[in-house]
Amino acid sequence: MKKLKKNNKVNILYKLKNKDKLVPYNKKELAFNIISIILIIGIGLYYGGRSFYYYSKQNMRLAEAVHTLNGSVTLVKPVTDGEGLHQDVDGYYFKGNVSNNYVKFGNRIFRIIRVNNDGTTKVVSDDIVSEFMYGDESSYLTSNIRTWLTKDEKIEQSGIYYDTIPYPNDFLVKTHYSIDTFDEGKVSKGKDSYKDYITTLSIKDYSLANGKNSYLNINKYFWINGIDKSQNNYYVSEDGSLLTGSLYQSYGVRSVFTFKKDLQISGGDGTKDNPYVIKQDNSVNLVDSYVNISGDIWKVFAHKDGIVKLAYTNFTSTEFYSKKTSLFDPTNRYNIAFKLNKNLLNSLAYKDKLLDFNVYTGEVSNDTSLSFTNIYSSFVTSKVGMLNLFDYHNLGLDNYYLSNTTSSVGKMVYVYHNYGMLEETTIDDARGIIPVISLNAETIDIKEGNGTVDSPYIVR
Repeated sequence: MKKLKKNNKVNILYKLKNKDKLVPYNKKELAFNIISIILIIGIGLYYGGRSFYYYSKQNMRLAEAVHTLNGSVTLVKPVTDGEGLHQDVDGYYFKGNVSNNYVKFGNRIFRIIRVNNDGTTKVVSDDIVSEFMYGDESSYLTSNIRTWLTKDEKIEQSGIYYDTIPYPNDFLVKTHYSIDTFDEGKVSKGKDSYKDYITTLSIKDYSLANGKNSYLNINKYFWINGIDKSQNNYYVSEDGSLLTGSLYQSYGVRSVFTFKKDLQISGGDGTKDNPYVIKQDNSVNLVDSYVNISGDIWKVFAHKDGIVKLAYTNFTSTEFYSKKTSLFDPTNRYNIAFKLNKNLLNSLAYKDKLLDFNVYTGEVSNDTSLSFTNIYSSFVTSKVGMLNLFDYHNLGLDNYYLSNTTSSVGKMVYVYHNYGMLEETTIDDARGIIPVISLNAETIDIKEGNGTVDSPYIVR
């Protein structure tokens, strides 16, 4: 083909023919070619645009999922066998000794049991939160466990643990459960279904997670919601086995509740060192926060009606309880209550900030019942007390005295063990002493520190 002159331009209305001769298109050819070009460009724009749209939308969904608890969990690839996240007709559940189901909420750690089909997420406390006797009957509905965990309008003192949860209506929905029967390795669903804001670990969830060979086995004793065919109650032993126990025995209690769907998280990957963290903004309370008062570190275990109760984070001493009776008595110079409210109180530079409060001393196992409300039948008022049997125990300490007596005229008192069993011991035995005090919540400066043990809040 001959070279065209530099200033010549090929007109799009012409085509090359015989290598070097320009001839005009006929009208049909021209129209066809123009339409083809337009169609090719249009198709490219259409499918390119759709690809970009769906790619962007998918990325938005992934971004949204990463920022919600249920979304983050369900991004984990399910497995069909062995340990990991499994899927069933109700949603997704964790099985085996998994290490990616930790979540932090209200300054405490929980383990994710499952994500339901509706996007709600069921969790269980990573540790026991108290320990006590089951109650007067084998029915969970009337047990000390249920009364202590959740609110019951008929019982004034109910919901001790519920009151430790920051703004529960902002974060929780009621958890559905039944009282199931476990026999010969098989769980049979109870005929009736119930729902509470706070409940305890069910035998169904424990079994589904693979029981003693799962993350739910914490090598401690704790009650579990389930019965055998003879209506005996189950508990989990220290090695993770399921055993039946007496109503008079005391074992640990674990809390279970269900988060609302699409709760925002501020980060985390579900591991122990980097748990998912529920965003709470201003919906917080002081429970489980550490507080520095003139150099002494205390931990909040109750926050209600503008009043906080704090326990000392270490033993003040390990010594006997009393030389006469097991009653907590600040007027008896040979009683630990006297030492706490005389010697210890006078040594505190901030004693004028402390409030008087009731230290409940009632006998839980009296002649008529094992109801935990029995402890409210008697009390003493003082500025320094001790943890009672039914307080929220969040210190992680072991082998310390409680303020409750086993008998108002006897010489036996309760000792708390962090492995999930109460002990009765004589009043002259040397055990740990943990002082408890009460303050107005407004005296605690939440602008200084973040409430952790390394950066506690400061009392003004």
